[in-house]
Amino acid sequence: MKRTLMVAASIAAFVLPAVAPLTAMAQDGRSGRETAREQRREARSERRAATPAPPQPRAEQPRRPEVRQERRDNRQERRRDRREDRQERRAERPNRPEVRQERRQDRRNDRQDRRQERRNDWQNRPNRPEYRQDRRDDRRDWRQDRRNDRQDRRQDRREDRRDRRDYREFRQRFNADQWRRDWNRRHARDWWRHDHRWRGYSGVRIGFYFAPGYGYYSVPRSYWNQRWRVGEFLPSIFWRYRLDDWRTYGLGYPPEGTRWVLVDNHIYLIDEYDGYIIDVIYDAWSW
Repeated sequence: MKRTLMVAASIAAFVLPAVAPLTAMAQDGRSGRETAREQRREARSERRAATPAPPQPRAEQPRRPEVRQERRDNRQERRRDRREDRQERRAERPNRPEVRQERRQDRRNDRQDRRQERRNDWQNRPNRPEYRQDRRDDRRDWRQDRRNDRQDRRQDRREDRRDRRDYREFRQRFNADQWRRDWNRRHARDWWRHDHRWRGYSGVRIGFYFAPGYGYYSVPRSYWNQRWRVGEFLPSIFWRYRLDDWRTYGLGYPPEGTRWVLVDNHIYLIDEYDGYIIDVIYDAWSW
């Protein structure tokens, strides 16, 4: 404890003499700043006293009569100059009535020329009776063409009905459901493994169909996994995948102008001309 007090006393003995001059300097600095402020204030007040007051604006003096008269004369002279300029420009322009008269005469001449041209065209027209006769002949030919077209369409419809009648006879002697039952009863599920036409078949592929003898082929997205019914028209992209060996599969004999077509797992009997579906076997084989 005594040692601590002795150390503190010795530090104070050294610090106090050093701090005293600094305190005096600080007091001197404050007094110097105050003195400078007072001097600046006195100089500012002296400058204000020495600055003269701004002059007062003088009252506007009234205009003299001579100046007003001179301005009036100048305006009158400018007006006279403008009048003279307008008169000169009018004199330089052509006479309006004469120009109008010339334009009217030109229009009259143009109308007369057009009338004369129409008269000449009317006089040089073809013989009216002959022209009428030609038109009558054209109308007769047009009517005859329409009659022939109607007769052709009727004949086509008769042939279509006759063909459809043949199709009805085929459906009467062929039963798709009976064929499917007989096929599944006589053949095992993996019958296609030993058939060379089904070589390469490895199951269902999304976006592809398989046709025996053709292999896998790409199918448009709008036709994928879609069925068509009897009476509809099969898209032409499937017509080529035909089953010519219909006897091997036990299918009925296709009428003349028709073919069996395999699409996915469905067998269609279609017309070779327009793809009309005559008969269909859905889910022909069970895998």
